Amino acid sequence: MHVRIDAKYLAAAIIAVLVALPFTASTSLLYMLGLAFIFVVYAVSWDIVAGYTGQVNLGHTVFIGIGAYTTALLNTSRLGIELSAPVWLTILAGGVNALSFGLVIGIICLRLRGYYLALVTAILPLIFIQIANVYSGVFGGYEGFSVGLGKSLATDLKLRYYIALLFMLISIAAMYIVVKSKIGIKLRAVRDDEELAEAVGIDVVKYKLIAFCISAFFAGLAGAMTVHYRLTVGVDLFDIPLMLAIVLGVIIGGIGTFYGAIVGGFAIYIAKNWFFRIIAESLAVPVSDDFLLYLLLIALIIKAPEGIVNRVKAFLSSKTTKQ
Repeated sequence: MHVRIDAKYLAAAIIAVLVALPFTASTSLLYMLGLAFIFVVYAVSWDIVAGYTGQVNLGHTVFIGIGAYTTALLNTSRLGIELSAPVWLTILAGGVNALSFGLVIGIICLRLRGYYLALVTAILPLIFIQIANVYSGVFGGYEGFSVGLGKSLATDLKLRYYIALLFMLISIAAMYIVVKSKIGIKLRAVRDDEELAEAVGIDVVKYKLIAFCISAFFAGLAGAMTVHYRLTVGVDLFDIPLMLAIVLGVIIGGIGTFYGAIVGGFAIYIAKNWFFRIIAESLAVPVSDDFLLYLLLIALIIKAPEGIVNRVKAFLSSKTTKQ
């Protein structure tokens, strides 16, 4: 007898478990999971461009960093002023600022294709890291700075956890609506064949730019949320390891599948910040958790190049056909 598991019921069950988790989990686990929820938004927002328009943006962390530094500077006196605006408003300002930058960069870069776009965008995080270091009096240099406990999402860790969970769910729902709308159909048309899309009247550059701006906005919001979750901002929100983790999460989950970015993003964050660290510490030969992460990537590219979500779908489909 074959029992089909509806994706909606599975998602509801997972959400129910996550809602109940704070009553049994340790504080360290809750803290990590809250950051994992925000990381999922990093991954899904990158997939909007890479998975749905086929454009490889290796500077996605710039949007995360801009959102983060925008809210951090608005909530401290490092610019010589300190606003009394609510934290949520400065988080929104971080998203809008990232969107504005994404619009400018998109106008400049999105006429490029393939490796050219990837190379140009890959340089951007390095530029911002150097700016943060040169103007360390404002941006805190490589060490960054704290926004203070008073600017936290919530003083209680459980409440912070729930806010991060709610933020992830709302962001995912909003981006899902986009990819399932007429805009999403046109984005996929651009990804599948740009010349054919242009031939049927789709403004390719316009829809690439729309995807770029949506991606930048949610990445900026997530970067701002990170600051008020962990209470610090630093160049690690711009850097290459974070970009690689985002790319790995989406590729491992299944690029362009939407659900793949959620599953892969969450799995990669937990693996990198918990599971692989335990393994690395237990080995006799010193290795880094990043090294183990890249080994996993190689193995999955060989065994499941289509991503975890597509592999599971294919497996379940084959089981259904046999029965």
